[in-house]
Amino acid sequence: MTAQLVDAHFPDVYQSADRISQEAQRNYLRWTRGRLQLAVLAATSGIFAVSSTDGTWQEKAASSTALASFVAALLLEIHMLRDKPEDRWYHGRALAESVKTLSWRYMTTAAPFPSTLHPNEARGILYARIQDLVTASTQYLPGLTVGTTQLTRQMEEIRQKEAGDRKELYLSLRVRDQEEWYNRKAKFNDRNSRKWRFSLILFEISGAAASIAILLDVTGVDIGGAIAAAVAAAGAWLEVKQYDNLSSAYALTATELSFVRLTGENVNAVDEDSWSKYVVSAEQAISREHTMWLARRVGMLAIRRTLE
Repeated sequence: MTAQLVDAHFPDVYQSADRISQEAQRNYLRWTRGRLQLAVLAATSGIFAVSSTDGTWQEKAASSTALASFVAALLLEIHMLRDKPEDRWYHGRALAESVKTLSWRYMTTAAPFPSTLHPNEARGILYARIQDLVTASTQYLPGLTVGTTQLTRQMEEIRQKEAGDRKELYLSLRVRDQEEWYNRKAKFNDRNSRKWRFSLILFEISGAAASIAILLDVTGVDIGGAIAAAVAAAGAWLEVKQYDNLSSAYALTATELSFVRLTGENVNAVDEDSWSKYVVSAEQAISREHTMWLARRVGMLAIRRTLE
């Protein structure tokens, strides 16, 4: 019995879309982080430029650093507007998850791939569905490759197994795997949310202390503006990462999937109709949070039709 399924066991187009999405996500977050860091550096340099004596090399160096930071941030912004990494991230993820859902339906003989279909007919439906997804996504995913294999040996092996074995594999490799993934991600986002909230508190305390130091004439350098820029940058990063929202949403999805798994254990896999309805329902539960996330990001509500 297949012990696990890795990316290489899924269609080539899934692997290509997944790679594009992950690379685009890394670029989007890297460039966004860079822009925010440059903004803080520009604010800090500007403060030191203003605080320096007119005409000194320190003032010129600080002013030059501020100018260079603003120009670099502007270039990054223009590059992101032209390259649109967030679009490739979202659309690549949508295509990859849709292909994976189709693959699992095929492997578990769920609609539209019942075991009563002739093998060639089932394969034809799978290829046609994947082609439709690729056609709808190509314009958003430059560099997407379909490869040569859309039906792997591992997928065929699982489809040919006895109903009970297919059920065991689906509950283990799909439902339980996703339940654990959402649990891990919920905890990860919760930890990061706490860390960044604590950092914001420290920044705000530092800003208050800097303001008090200026009022008491302890220092002539007002770093409050730099701290305010850091607070704004940290807040913007929190908005980009959405740690709080994702932590709550992922925890809720993990809980839902635990009940989906328990329900599946009581479904008779030999009953083709009941089993198919269960798999379709489970796949909708697995993809629900992703679909909602995608809809919030780019308004792609139409993606639901690929999961029905």
